[in-house]
Amino acid sequence: MKGAALATLAYLVVTAVLFRELLANLRTHIYSDLGDPLLNASILAWNAAQTPLTAAWWNFPSFAPLTGVTVFTEHLLLTYPLATPIIRFTGNPILAYNIVFLLAPVLNGLSAYALARAVTGSRRAAFVGGLAYAFAPYQSAHLSHLQTMTAFGPPLALLGLHRYVIGGRRDGLALLGMGWLATTFANAYTLAFFPVLAALWCVWFVRPGEWRRLVAPAITVALCTLPVLPLLWGYRVRQAAYGLSREYVETQSFAADMVGLVGLYHRALPWQGLLPHDFEEGALFPGFAIAALAGTALAGRGFTPRRDRPPAPSRVEGQGAALRMLQASGVLTVIVLARIWTGPWGWHIGPIPLPPFSPYQLFTVAAMLFIAGVAMTASVRAAWTRRDAVIVWGVAAFVLWLLALGPEPEWSTPWRALVYGPYRLLMALPGFDSLRVPARMWLLAVLCLAMLVAFGVQRVIARVPHRAGVLVAALAAAILFEGWFVDGLARVPAPMPNATVPRGAVVLDLPMDQGFWNAVPQYRAVRGGYRSINGYSGYEPPHFLPLRQAIRDLNPHAFDSYLRVADLYVFLRPGETPVVAEWIRTRPGIEHLYTVGDTAIYRLPRLPSQNTVSTR
Repeated sequence: MKGAALATLAYLVVTAVLFRELLANLRTHIYSDLGDPLLNASILAWNAAQTPLTAAWWNFPSFAPLTGVTVFTEHLLLTYPLATPIIRFTGNPILAYNIVFLLAPVLNGLSAYALARAVTGSRRAAFVGGLAYAFAPYQSAHLSHLQTMTAFGPPLALLGLHRYVIGGRRDGLALLGMGWLATTFANAYTLAFFPVLAALWCVWFVRPGEWRRLVAPAITVALCTLPVLPLLWGYRVRQAAYGLSREYVETQSFAADMVGLVGLYHRALPWQGLLPHDFEEGALFPGFAIAALAGTALAGRGFTPRRDRPPAPSRVEGQGAALRMLQASGVLTVIVLARIWTGPWGWHIGPIPLPPFSPYQLFTVAAMLFIAGVAMTASVRAAWTRRDAVIVWGVAAFVLWLLALGPEPEWSTPWRALVYGPYRLLMALPGFDSLRVPARMWLLAVLCLAMLVAFGVQRVIARVPHRAGVLVAALAAAILFEGWFVDGLARVPAPMPNATVPRGAVVLDLPMDQGFWNAVPQYRAVRGGYRSINGYSGYEPPHFLPLRQAIRDLNPHAFDSYLRVADLYVFLRPGETPVVAEWIRTRPGIEHLYTVGDTAIYRLPRLPSQNTVSTR
């Protein structure tokens, strides 16, 4: 407990230093920008105002008059037990958002610490492993995504599996259940992606003849899935009704590429000018310190055969097959590189042209031979036999990296590397058609690397135990240096005063900007109790862009479909163009109600019903 308390304190201090400017503005500002962060603050406010999973809760007040709009984005119900009491007590969803935001890296680090402590047995190693998970360079890419930041569920669930399956402790089932619930309620990505890591772990440690060891964990997961089923069903039914799914091309565009392993997100401070900073979701740079410690852990697990007897014939044969596969992979890779070097028209020997081919097709064969060859080496087979607790994290990190490359892995856009990747198989499973960012699979790979970091630290300090404290401090500092980031604060606009318009009224907030600026009127709608035609979420309804175009074109029928449903209230703000502003003011039948600050409030009356009753 002492080690966990000290680790928690350290993670709190690091978080406070990183977000020191935010600490002084918890009630009024939000980290980064007014896009996804403000969307998430709006969701927290909505969750506090409605009872989750009720009919009213599903009708998030954006993209009016559509219903069921909650399914257009994340639900953030994992944060409900903490955020909702804060909002109801203070009336300030920004404060609640910031508290959850600041606690997220601490909880992530602490859960990774607990897992690393269990698998290594070392508090010092676990402390550095927790840092490597909570403050890895990749984490800075998701500081606008609260649902991705709250990633303490997977390490907690794996800790439960480890305690029960490896240690035989029944309290592991409780941890597994809590971790699984936290994972499923965090976001759709961890819900879909974490089972891949859990399956890899189970396959490594539990062989077919030992399947009964997984019965209790399976029952625990099944029971803990029951509370989330109504949520999943609600999403499924409403998204199907709207025909919401991700196009194949969109999914591929949000995959990482192989060059992304050296790509940094724009917030990252270290290595500017040395590593590229334009990879967005695909910025997978693990950090040199994390990579070195992970390599140290893996290098220390080599298999040395016994000297007192010759190796078995099957082992010698397997080694020979592995060597031949690796040699064949090397030859094919050289051919691919030669083809790339010469180009499609210079591919010949003297005057004799060679058959043309696409490099990625042959490299796919080379990659498959390489993976098979490595899997058949004596070291890997020995690790599999002894269920090596280190190698499994390296294998899992590699598999998750392959999945993060999406259905058609690329070297860098648009240079294709493989015909297809393993993520294409996952796309056939239910629910994956609603996920558009395969690159987020890397978050679980970061967890695997953090466990390897803990093993690497353990190996390093074992060599010089008298310098253990100094080494741990130095390694922790190196990890924090490479994970350091910076971004600004955005002041959240004040909501409209209460009763500005009737509750439930349909409001158009002008200017109707494109993209994330619509998060501001959406936030105001949640706070004000009215429904906004504006909206910002993971999906955008098909009528949204035509409406913006109709307003720009001054189309006299732009609002007819809304006016057939209800009165339309228009908030006209200074940023609107003079032409559109004058067009709004001179609309037939429009009524100027009043002005609040710099915003003019107008009302367009509902169109009369076109249904008539004939009499004779």
